[in-house]
Amino acid sequence: MSNPIGANGPYNDFPLAEVRQALDERLAEGFMFWQKFTCAGCGQRLTVEQPNTLYATANCDNCDAVTDIAAQGCNYLLLKTDI
Repeated sequence: MSNPIGANGPYNDFPLAEVRQALDERLAEGFMFWQKFTCAGCGQRLTVEQPNTLYATANCDNCDAVTDIAAQGCNYLLLKTDI
């Protein structure tokens, strides 16, 4: 479950289906998540504001490009909530 360096810059973005499966397990363990993706337009790394939600597409705050996350892949930020 990894992309070679350069596929999405220095970031490791994974297929949306794999991310969804991994996050289902993490939610059951008491984590919250925020989806991260790389803008297809300008390359900026972005974090979606809505926690515990996966999007197939998202807009860039910097250049207004729409990124097809379902095709490009994504990653996530985890926060343990029951500590």
